[in-house]
Amino acid sequence: MNKSAVICIVAAAVCALAIWESARIGFARTAAQNALRTNDAGIADRAVRSLPNDAEVHAARGIVLQRTENYPEAGRELERAIQLRPRDYFLWMMLGVTRDLNDDQQGAVSALRESVALAPAYAKPHWLLGNLLLRMDQADEAFKELRFAADRDPSLLPNVIDLAWGVSHNDAAQTVAAIQPQTDSARMSLAVFLAAHKQGTAAINQFRNVKSPSLPGADRLMFELIEIKFIGEAFEVWNRTHCAACKPGSLVNGSFEDDIDVARNGFGWQISPDAPNVTLSVDASEHESGARSLRLDFHGSSNSAIALASQIVIADPATRYRLSFQAKTKSFVSAGAPVVKVIDASGDSASVLGQSASLSDVNSWRPFTIEFTTGPNTRGVQVLVSRQACAANPCAAFGTLWLDSFSIAAVQTSKVIDASRAP
Repeated sequence: MNKSAVICIVAAAVCALAIWESARIGFARTAAQNALRTNDAGIADRAVRSLPNDAEVHAARGIVLQRTENYPEAGRELERAIQLRPRDYFLWMMLGVTRDLNDDQQGAVSALRESVALAPAYAKPHWLLGNLLLRMDQADEAFKELRFAADRDPSLLPNVIDLAWGVSHNDAAQTVAAIQPQTDSARMSLAVFLAAHKQGTAAINQFRNVKSPSLPGADRLMFELIEIKFIGEAFEVWNRTHCAACKPGSLVNGSFEDDIDVARNGFGWQISPDAPNVTLSVDASEHESGARSLRLDFHGSSNSAIALASQIVIADPATRYRLSFQAKTKSFVSAGAPVVKVIDASGDSASVLGQSASLSDVNSWRPFTIEFTTGPNTRGVQVLVSRQACAANPCAAFGTLWLDSFSIAAVQTSKVIDASRAP
């Protein structure tokens, strides 16, 4: 046999061996992936038998055994995978989780620390290690890991805050100490969480440390502060993020010269989305002052108790105020006449402090006033437009109401506060 023939035979044999080996590896790894999809330990076993020295198939079998709660064997399988691929952070991480499930916390910590060392910038190993250390009552070390995880993956921060809140037994100061917020986003998230858990003072303190607050975060914080009746603090958020020119004790856009953002919560005019058969709009064709007014068109039945338009105003306690406005109606017919009310926005009872006369029969622009005295704990009032109570709801109403020129003044000084400031 000549030399060329020998070379051809050897080359063909090598090719055949390579093809066979590739097919064997492909079959085993495909079987391993199928085992992961189906959690079938039998398929995983066959994959390992086909390719006993491959880390990937051993890891797949270990994960399947973990999912089927055979934790001791899963741990051994993952250890074998690590022997074959010792610098794979994911294998160490899965071994740590498996050891934890097998009640071997010290072994789990050791494996997770190795995973962290191999992938120090990844959030997941830090997150798992932090949670494990927290369950082992090593809170300081745990929150060091959890803070790092949240810094790398901000979506984890709400969970970290919730863990800190629980571990501290709902103590705001301890929660802040555990989180140690370093960014505007972290401080805002913490502020919103604290406000949602009725910790208004701690929440506003976090907000004051935010250099550039995001509008969505500020709006959420403002909503939560209003919910827990921290009206002054909510106005501080509004003042900083929406209306730097607005002053406490003033109505915003009292003459409706600016558009009303119906999607915005907080201060300024709020328009109810839950009033069927009532349409509210800013009307440039009819006004008492300026160039526009608020128009309400009634064309059917609705709940007379609904606040159709409202605005929260900062107010001092134990102080007498005068609310002034102008109104006009056209062809208004209903058992429940439109009225303007002032209610205490600081307490849970929402007690009515004052109410206008009926606005149902006002054929030309006419001034109205409401005098009221705030309570000893009042920090804010709500000016709202609704209707007088009907005998039954829903209650039909037809016609048009225009409102304009709202202003508020403390009676003691007779100094009318500018009501036309707009956000």
